Amino acid sequence: MFSANENLILREHKRRVVSYIEDTIPVEILDLGTNVMVMQTACRTPGCVPLETVIAIVFPRLNRGELMPGIKESDGGTFKTNILLPLSEVTRDDVLDALPPGFQGGRKTWERICLQLRDLVFGRIGGLVGNGDGIEEIQDRKILAEYLKSAMEDYLIRDCKAPPLGQPFDDDDGGGDGDDAALSFTTT
Repeated sequence: MFSANENLILREHKRRVVSYIEDTIPVEILDLGTNVMVMQTACRTPGCVPLETVIAIVFPRLNRGELMPGIKESDGGTFKTNILLPLSEVTRDDVLDALPPGFQGGRKTWERICLQLRDLVFGRIGGLVGNGDGIEEIQDRKILAEYLKSAMEDYLIRDCKAPPLGQPFDDDDGGGDGDDAALSFTTT
């Protein structure tokens, strides 16, 4: 539970983030009844950020086609996205990075998503085994990179279905040669 003061502060952050989002939507579309909702949610899944900001933009059902070209949900649906930060830390740039170019100033593209994920993975690898130039650190990064490469190949073979968290792929779950990435690496 939040205290009264914490609720007031959270509401101020919500209004600020909603304003950033509304700035990306033409006024005439907002005037048709488009609603912007923002909430902060907690995640308990391992590896997940503890607090994230969830955005939902509800467009009116007018049977006119897409109100915003390239945003299929703008034909009477709900566009959803999230920002992996608590509301208090969300900036205008974070909002623009979370919205596709169909929103004014939106910058979310597959290339940006892939680069962000790549950088996140590289950062986590460095955080686990270090970013130094020593032989051991380089070898440890190579072990992790080879494991991740093999795990992604397994993931693709299995039609992009992940195993349960923390578990290797099963030999009988639809792909691979039974040589799961989780079992194929060695340590130095």
